[in-house]
Amino acid sequence: MFAPPKAQKPPKLRRSSNKNWLKGVVTEFDSSRSPVDGLVSSANTKLYQDGTVGPRPSLKLYGPQPAETVLGEIFEFKSMSGLTATQKMICMQSDGTNGNIYVASGDDSSWTKVTGKNYSKTAKAHFVQVQNKILIMNGVDSLSYYDIGLGTLVAYTALTKAGTPTLTTNTGLSGTDFKVYYAVTANSSVGETEKPTTVLTVDVSTDRDVWNKDTQSIKIGWTAVANAKSYNVYCGVGVDGAGAPTLYAIATGLDAASVAFTDNGTRAQDLSRPLPSFNSTAGPKASRGAVINGRPWLVGDADNPYYVWRGGDFEHEMDFSPSNGGGYTPIGYGTKEIPIAIKAFRDGKGEQRITVLTQSTNGAGRRYLLSPREITYGNTTFVVWESSEDSGADGTDSPDALIVYNNSLFYPSRDGFKTTGTKPQLQNVLSTDRISNAVRGDIALLNTDSMAHAVGLAYEGCLYFALPVNSTTNSEIWVIDLDREGALMKPWSVRADWMWLYNDNDGKTHFCVLKDNAICEFTSKFFTNDNGVAFLTSGESGQIGFSDDELEWASISRVVCRLLRPQGVINLSVTVGTEDGPLTFTHTEDFTAESTVVGWGEIVPGMAGFGLLGFSQVVGVPEDTGEASTDVEIEIDEEANWWKYAWSTPQSNAKYQIGNVTAEYVAIGTKDLD
Repeated sequence: MFAPPKAQKPPKLRRSSNKNWLKGVVTEFDSSRSPVDGLVSSANTKLYQDGTVGPRPSLKLYGPQPAETVLGEIFEFKSMSGLTATQKMICMQSDGTNGNIYVASGDDSSWTKVTGKNYSKTAKAHFVQVQNKILIMNGVDSLSYYDIGLGTLVAYTALTKAGTPTLTTNTGLSGTDFKVYYAVTANSSVGETEKPTTVLTVDVSTDRDVWNKDTQSIKIGWTAVANAKSYNVYCGVGVDGAGAPTLYAIATGLDAASVAFTDNGTRAQDLSRPLPSFNSTAGPKASRGAVINGRPWLVGDADNPYYVWRGGDFEHEMDFSPSNGGGYTPIGYGTKEIPIAIKAFRDGKGEQRITVLTQSTNGAGRRYLLSPREITYGNTTFVVWESSEDSGADGTDSPDALIVYNNSLFYPSRDGFKTTGTKPQLQNVLSTDRISNAVRGDIALLNTDSMAHAVGLAYEGCLYFALPVNSTTNSEIWVIDLDREGALMKPWSVRADWMWLYNDNDGKTHFCVLKDNAICEFTSKFFTNDNGVAFLTSGESGQIGFSDDELEWASISRVVCRLLRPQGVINLSVTVGTEDGPLTFTHTEDFTAESTVVGWGEIVPGMAGFGLLGFSQVVGVPEDTGEASTDVEIEIDEEANWWKYAWSTPQSNAKYQIGNVTAEYVAIGTKDLD
């Protein structure tokens, strides 16, 4: 008798599943080498929850729309009345002839034009708020400001330079063995006049360093300068027969009512303040700035590109002359390193520093740190702002895209997006890393000639960069999601000439962009349309093999895509690699917006949500509708050695999150390659 054959176990059904996309978009690798938790392409999507993928927010018009063409930044500022704050916005708008300043709040019906000064019709403006004033900078026009309390513009007017001072009295120093040189400058409320045509030369018998303060002195006088706020005296010393030396400040901020000064040798020369060669009494022609510890710092001076300007001490913040603690520090003077951006940051030890990034050539640059140091000479003590070059050679071509967030610097450059911070294994050293390696090839698509237009913004754990991709203007937004392992999601098809956050007077934050000269905000109130125009969303995975080498074959029965709260028309497709080549299977479905599953606080006709009339009496939140999850099955029934999936939404009002994509298969081993 023959033994009956033993029953064979059915082949084991296996699943290949992906539940998050925390690698973001990865275009650096071929499809067969792409990580399973990444996408080889995407459009207008972002990450949610623990790495699910869904559409980006839509755009809608927000607030008053510009009356003219906006030039540069739209800046949020705060107006105080006692302890009551009102948030407003300020910007420069061009009518084709002049640039004009406009002010508005988010709930105004229109922008209010502020008269008092005309600006360049093309130069882009930037703003900083200090001392209840808004400094206006565009790199072309001299400094001016908007007075928040008065609602007026104040433009600085240049002073005429002081003449050569005259010798009034020589006390106890008659002789010709040594020489002392003097010059006087006048200060406006923002700057200082240049050196006079000639300086005063006085013959003396004794070196200034050893004068007897009680018996030896030189008294000089000068003619008053109209509208001067104060005066500075500069002094140089030398021996008979030598040329005139460099003159350095020995007295600053002298009372405007006095036009005389007595030098008895007790005042030290401030070697950080040489006699200026230019007139800054109309203010520097700065391009950008920052307010750090209550002091404004400015870069991008059209007349003096290497200068980093600083405002004065407390209650003199708008004074950039040396009379009240203001002045300038040259950075990289005469080199190819041009100061282009300034931020409050730190050194490797964690000590606060003024950080200056420069623009060089080939996308490179350097970082410099500014810090104050007190110097005492005799009875005189003064503050010198020292500059030191930071380690590394990392600058930026995109000063408006420089972001300080989570105690690190983030900025784009020609060879990728970079971050500068401290590593645990490299204490006391700031280290720079590239964080865009996943899309290294796409960096070449950035228009290097237009990277100065790029804009950066940090909001709710994400870094947003508006970039000129194959364009002379910002044509796309790329997102680096720091809350989700630094995944880079791109592109968002939004032309954003500027991005900013505006806190309205009801306490709500609006993520705003300037798109085609229209002010819009990102919103989740409706889906996949910008101001009524539908935008496409899509995503595609790389090839997913059944073994690392893709030599393992399997019989794929189906692919199941789990959609979270789907609405609208969604196209799904699965492609498998068969012996006869790739085969694609598609599924299109129009999901209704009616909800059959409710969550906390949701209201559905005839049904009560968990939170309805609950602890806090909050109803109607969230506003999402649609089933909590829907599994869409795509039948395959093919033998293949890899598979991949894709999706798209071609119309408005599509909403979803891709929560899970699973392939069910039975392994069948390897096949003969012949």
